[in-house]
Amino acid sequence: MKVPFFFNTKAVAGAVGAIILSTATLSYLTYRYTVGRENLVETSLVQSIINLGKQKVDRIEQRIIDNDRILSDMVDVNEPSKWPAMVDAIKKAELNVDEVYFLRPVSNYPLYPPYSYEIRNHWGAFRNSFNPRDLDLDRLTVNQTHHLHKERPDNYFFASYVLKETHSGEKILVCFQMNFEKTIELLDKNLRDLVPSYYVSVVDFENNGVYNQPISRSGKYYHETRFPSTFYKWILQIVPRNYTDIERNVRNQRRVILFFIILSMFLTFLSLAIIYAAGRRERQLRQLKEDFIGNVSHELKTPLSLIRMFSEILVTGRVKSEQTRQEYFGIIHNESDRMSRLISNLLDFAGLEREEFGKHFEKTNISQLIAKELEAYRYQIQKDGFQLSTSIDSNIPDTLADPNAIAMAFFNLLDNSVKYSGDQKQIGVKIAQANGCIDLSVTDWGIGIPASEHQKIFEKFYRCDNAAVKKIRGSGIGLSITKHVAELHGGEVLVDSEPGKGSTFTLRIPIRQAPDLANNE
Repeated sequence: MKVPFFFNTKAVAGAVGAIILSTATLSYLTYRYTVGRENLVETSLVQSIINLGKQKVDRIEQRIIDNDRILSDMVDVNEPSKWPAMVDAIKKAELNVDEVYFLRPVSNYPLYPPYSYEIRNHWGAFRNSFNPRDLDLDRLTVNQTHHLHKERPDNYFFASYVLKETHSGEKILVCFQMNFEKTIELLDKNLRDLVPSYYVSVVDFENNGVYNQPISRSGKYYHETRFPSTFYKWILQIVPRNYTDIERNVRNQRRVILFFIILSMFLTFLSLAIIYAAGRRERQLRQLKEDFIGNVSHELKTPLSLIRMFSEILVTGRVKSEQTRQEYFGIIHNESDRMSRLISNLLDFAGLEREEFGKHFEKTNISQLIAKELEAYRYQIQKDGFQLSTSIDSNIPDTLADPNAIAMAFFNLLDNSVKYSGDQKQIGVKIAQANGCIDLSVTDWGIGIPASEHQKIFEKFYRCDNAAVKKIRGSGIGLSITKHVAELHGGEVLVDSEPGKGSTFTLRIPIRQAPDLANNE
């Protein structure tokens, strides 16, 4: 069943446009989905790092707050006599405390330990960082621990302090100065489990490393979290150790997806191009077949008309002269012979299409075969005014070949030379042996063939797009059959031609013996 719109230009253009649009849309959506999925993965990873940093900071803060609660519970400001024992107990406990001071908020000296020559250096260093007068004591809540965190040129200062009140209502400030090394141990104890998977560092505001070396802030998955109330001068930095691998995998995945998108679009366009070329080739072939039918009909009609006309004249007895009758008989003979050759070509072409052509190989001497065929043909072409020159090597050996096919291919070449010789009515035939092959060449000095047409002329039904060629009747199958004959014998057809300088066609047949043919088959 024919589909009427299949060859409709608008329908085909619409279908091609729909395919291109759908392919482009699908490719775009696929790429957008891939990018969105990558962004979702990146967002999830960044959020997990944020949550991890916050979790670690909260855990460290809670440890310090719990430590502060224990320290506050261990101090009783109502019994000064027990302060030394309390301080010793605090220092001996694993509470990270270096010094404990009991202070009156308005005094320049501690209540305990009492100011002396032995403690003056420690006290002086302490007072450089912690001055009760700088505190807003009126806003401090009794028994509520607070923190003081400072950066010093030689070391960091960290202290917890709590305002206590005696039974008599006197307010005493108890300050616990923390040990820096033990503070770092506290950080390490809570952060060391991250080290196998993350780069972890604690830095100050000037990006000086407190715990481990500072981390570059330019990383895509870099995250930092400040300690809110305890180590509020420090920042926790976290970056995945394999973040470069993550980014590389993301880039590789995107490249793979993009490659397959481009490949699918390329294959789609390639398929459309192939479909278009096949359709165009089919239309051209259909047009060539129509031209072929027209040419064959014309070629058959002309000799049939002449045969009918001259035979009617002879039958009616209107010709009285014996010479005229013989001339008419010759015309009828020549036209019937021309029609026979055309029909033979058509039958051979039909056999070629069914792959039933040229399979009768036998021991053949091509030079003798062609010489014999030329003797039968020489009179006809010389009668048409052609000069025929031959050069046939008599020493050419026998070879396995199909003699009928060889003869038919030769006559196709010879017939072409006659038809396309133009005003130069001269034809040369040469048979020679070279490189294990027999070369059968037919040369004319006619209209010639452009180099761009040298391969096309061997296609079925093809005729050169030339005004001079169009005027000459032909079916466009002779050279196609000749090429097929050459290929059946394992040979080839060569052409050497220029417009206005004539053409030389060479049928090259390899010399083979019976075993060679059997192996080839």
